[in-house]
Amino acid sequence: MMAMPTQKAEVDQALSLAQRRAYMRLSLEERRKRLAEQAERMAEHYEQESEQIVRERWQGGGIVEP
Repeated sequence: MMAMPTQKAEVDQALSLAQRRAYMRLSLEERRKRLAEQAERMAEHYEQESEQIVRERWQGGGIVEP
C-alpha cells in the first residue's frame, strides 16, 4: 500500500449561506482576484513532487486493450 502525502490544501467547503451571499456581493473584479489566488494555491499543491509522483502512478502507463 502506498503512503499518501500528509500535506493537504486548505479548502473552505463549509461556507454558510451568509458567507456565500457576502462573496456574491463583492465586485466582479474582487471575485476574480480571489479565484485567481485560489487557483494559484491549488496549482502549487498539485505541482508538488510527492503529489505528482502519486498521480503518475495511478494515471501513468499505456492503455491496454484486450
